[in-house]
Amino acid sequence: MSKLSALIDDAKVGLSIQERIPEARWNAIAAHCGAPEVAEIKARIAALKAELATIEEWDGDTQDDIHLAISRFSRLLVLTGTPPDVVG
Repeated sequence: MSKLSALIDDAKVGLSIQERIPEARWNAIAAHCGAPEVAEIKARIAALKAELATIEEWDGDTQDDIHLAISRFSRLLVLTGTPPDVVG
């Protein structure tokens, strides 16, 4: 498991499956991200965008889930101090 995955898993501790990770925990994740984690975040965003391109147009729920994940990882990237124009 990557450090980023471990940080995200740790942030989920104590939350129900329906709860989203609170903003304060995303900030804590970002504070522990170095260059390898930033690279992984960028790779995850790219992979999600590639996956989104394969989703059938009628599958709006899956598209929404992928867009949400892209948004969360993009926000995490910004929280790490990576400039927004580098996102994506």
